Amino acid sequence: MNRRNTIKNIGLLTGGIYLLPYSCQSSSEIVYSNFPEIKTSEQAFVGQICNIILAEDSINFPTPEKRDQFVLTMINDCGSSKEISVLKEGIKYFKTNISSDHKINFHDLIDEEKNVFVETQFRSKTVLSEFLNLLKKYCVLHFETSENYLIQYLNFEFMPGRYLGRVAV
Repeated sequence: MNRRNTIKNIGLLTGGIYLLPYSCQSSSEIVYSNFPEIKTSEQAFVGQICNIILAEDSINFPTPEKRDQFVLTMINDCGSSKEISVLKEGIKYFKTNISSDHKINFHDLIDEEKNVFVETQFRSKTVLSEFLNLLKKYCVLHFETSENYLIQYLNFEFMPGRYLGRVAV
């Protein structure tokens, strides 16, 4: 009887040791199937750019997910292979195209300089303008699918065919 309890306890202890690192993580890393090489820092970088393009207002227009998660999920699930390649190239190119000598990082710029840089890249016809237009497309879609925007501004009803009861014809 003691051998059974000992083997059971060893099994539970071994399983607990293997599962401990996974349960101690504060947040899980989201890995997208079409671009698994994009890590958490680059996902946050895309979120920064999305908030420069269209600022997120979580108080007046709450959404179930953050904007960067929505944008990356939509590109991963619904985007064409061209959009996926534009995203990959845009992230790579965005980090190196801040200055001609490649010594300035995007994170080192102040907010005003970030806004000016993104605005000038929208006007140019480069890889970055395609990347920014792709992000803008999905940022606007994220905003337009928020519940408050649909109800307050578009007068959208989630349940069509409202029942009015006894109404004189």
